[in-house]
Amino acid sequence: MTSPAQQKRLFLIIIRWSALTLAGWLLYGMTRALWAVIRLGAPLYDWQWYPGLIALLVGLAVHVVWGLPRTKRTTLAFAGLSIWIVVGYGGFWQTVELVPSQTDPVPISFWTSGISELPDSTLEDIQLAGGYLYRIAGEKSIEGENRQVLIAELERLPRYDIEVYLTSNVSDYLSVPVHDEWVALVPKIAAFIHDEDLTNIRGIVGDAEHPLKAEMSFDILGLDRGGFSSTVRDYESLIERMKREYPDLSLGVTADWTYYIDTLDGDADLSIVQRSPVDPPGTWSYTNAMIYSSYHPPAWRAYYVYSIEQAMARRCPDCQRSYLIGVVGYAADPLLDFDDLVRDARLSRAMGAQEIVVFYLNGALRDFGDDFVRRFATAVNNTDPELVVQVPFSRPASLILYGVTFADALLDVHSWKGLLLAASWIVFSGAIALHSTLRPRSLRYDGQDHVP
Repeated sequence: MTSPAQQKRLFLIIIRWSALTLAGWLLYGMTRALWAVIRLGAPLYDWQWYPGLIALLVGLAVHVVWGLPRTKRTTLAFAGLSIWIVVGYGGFWQTVELVPSQTDPVPISFWTSGISELPDSTLEDIQLAGGYLYRIAGEKSIEGENRQVLIAELERLPRYDIEVYLTSNVSDYLSVPVHDEWVALVPKIAAFIHDEDLTNIRGIVGDAEHPLKAEMSFDILGLDRGGFSSTVRDYESLIERMKREYPDLSLGVTADWTYYIDTLDGDADLSIVQRSPVDPPGTWSYTNAMIYSSYHPPAWRAYYVYSIEQAMARRCPDCQRSYLIGVVGYAADPLLDFDDLVRDARLSRAMGAQEIVVFYLNGALRDFGDDFVRRFATAVNNTDPELVVQVPFSRPASLILYGVTFADALLDVHSWKGLLLAASWIVFSGAIALHSTLRPRSLRYDGQDHVP
């Protein structure tokens, strides 16, 4: 049997080992996230807060669990870090001022649940807005009576010079478990467009999100990497087939912005967890990022949109940056009012967006009136050089981007390199904990020697 002293020492080794392991993991994730947000364009007044946070959290964890003595130096250091955290939290009250008129007017597009219910005046306004319509078209839409209804809707649009993207919906988004549905559906929709000679169809867009069914929603441990890789290969083959057989049709995806930020560190960890790849080896003809500020409190929204679109511009400077904004007129979600929607769109224009897409049109017409498109487009593409968009700093909005990159860093453990690094650190921290507990050295502080 072990003596109480030996039990106490074993317990101390385990505690120190665990603390050092977790502190190292925390340090790795937070410093990788800091590197990421700096690369993605976070200004100094934003990212300056994170080094202090890293030092304070990691330092306190090691100091408290390790039982290190509290000296004047450590007290002053932690006090200084705490002051830094408090004072720097608000980003020194910085506000960015953007002038939309310094960039070209931006095309404004709209998602719609049906074209037949749109009045002619709205179609005229959409034509003047210079964008496109996104019309949901599943397999049932191109069969039987539904086929004729869809054709009749689409044939209304050439007289207004409005082009359309058909958004192909499947049972659970473009996720790994049901991706074969989309791979089979896209050629059918393309054949429908070709057979009916619908020349105003620009392309087909899929919605890449994590599956909603609870039993297959997330893959936290990355256990289905084979299924994910197979989906990527199938998408690559589909892209090549579409370019070969239907070169005039675009094929692309709309996805949450996190999917595009995901590949910054050279892997697809976040996409693997969410089970929905958006970055196959083949190149999509069209990409769109979902930036729904309506999901966040009003005080966060401007800086949230600003930081995400800045990150997207840094991540893919040569890509067409199309942003899906809203949500408006949709009963199941938090909604933006007209002024906030205009603000988000003006901000996107000032940030160099090549297209703004509003989700969704039918509800917006119901909530804001039949003249919504005209009023909205006029407000967004205003040429007044005195018009300024105020973007006050928001730490919670900053933490959204930092949190996503932090989670992405922690998921590096999915790779063999990450596993090797984690295993090496676990062994190393265990050796340190064992050595420091079994063979303590005297520590010198306050001018005297002490043995911990």
